[in-house]
Amino acid sequence: MSLPATIRHAIRRIPPLWGLWVPAAIVTADQLSKWAATRAFDRPMSVCAHDPYITVTHEISPVVDLTLLCNQGVSWGLLQGDSAIKRWGLLAFAVVMVFVLLGALSGARDAFTRLCLSLVIGGAVGNAIDRALFGAVTDFVNASDIGFNYVFNLADSAITIGIAGLLLATVRDWMAESKAARQGR
Repeated sequence: MSLPATIRHAIRRIPPLWGLWVPAAIVTADQLSKWAATRAFDRPMSVCAHDPYITVTHEISPVVDLTLLCNQGVSWGLLQGDSAIKRWGLLAFAVVMVFVLLGALSGARDAFTRLCLSLVIGGAVGNAIDRALFGAVTDFVNASDIGFNYVFNLADSAITIGIAGLLLATVRDWMAESKAARQGR
């Protein structure tokens, strides 16, 4: 069974740097950082599969602490709970979104947009790996000492930075199109 021609064409249009190498670097760094965080608490990488309600903290600075937390929901504490349907639904959603983002990447016009899409793809894959293998995402960066009351990881950071960049690119493109339209009158 072969892929339809439109899908094969879209895949060929994805630059390897942005569609493979940048996301792979994000996934690698994310998984290594999660491994290091679990080791800092003398826990196995699979801690979330065995103890999904764990929350332990090491104070490391006045700004950031290391807190091992298994996030069964999504960002910002949404959709918490340990339902198998939710786990696999969120995993399926992440997989679908990666393919949608790869499609967007195949049509991206500039390097900044490609970078932002690559960050989101890498972060989504990094967290999807945790969800698939352990049932929850391993979070460990805690900045509550400065008022940011969410625990997150490198994949979450990549997703957030990528989305912020995509919003900036959208505003930039809108402003450029508006300027061109005004000058074309």
